[in-house]
Amino acid sequence: MINNCLLFCLAILMAVVTRASAQEWVNTSGATNAPDFSKLSYDEASDEALSESVHIMGSKTKKIGPQYIANLVNQLRQGNLDDDKKVVVIWLLGELRASDTNAIEMLIKNIDLKASKLDPLLRIRRWGEYPAEEALEEIGMPVVDPVFSHLSTESKGLRRHLMCKALIQVEGKIDGRWNVNQSEALGKQFCKQQLNQMLSNESDPAKKANIELALKELVK
Repeated sequence: MINNCLLFCLAILMAVVTRASAQEWVNTSGATNAPDFSKLSYDEASDEALSESVHIMGSKTKKIGPQYIANLVNQLRQGNLDDDKKVVVIWLLGELRASDTNAIEMLIKNIDLKASKLDPLLRIRRWGEYPAEEALEEIGMPVVDPVFSHLSTESKGLRRHLMCKALIQVEGKIDGRWNVNQSEALGKQFCKQQLNQMLSNESDPAKKANIELALKELVK
């Protein structure tokens, strides 16, 4: 356990030192230049994402500029990344708490993208099976309205399940963050109320059916 912790700390320190000299910053608007992950190998992309996260989130003076997040979103949108490198970018968006509307929409679009690789730098998994769902959880409250909106049009079971999971976790953390069981119960309660309200206001049969299926997710 101690050796693993030491290796983890050393890896992060090396990542910070490596990246600090290369990153360009704009003091007035924050970091603007995201790495071009399409030009990196998977190992390099994973290393770069970790160093970016540590360097930006660990800094008291350097902030993330909107252009930086937009650049990451555009890389996902352009289709130049394979699924493994998409996972790396998705994880980074979650780490940076990217609350931009386009970033959230892109994460919802990729919510069922399944990760196939472990982190090659630390040999410790930074993400689970569905990293976009986890990234939405990390971002928190800004994702709630967009995800609810998508549930009314979502017909795929896995995507619906993951959206509900993200909502339950986000909403449950508001009052039940210190008790896992309480947190999940509170999250389900809020989601049920919201979905029932949506159901009562919806007249489209297809959307009503999707909302009803989402409600069933809350009793699993």
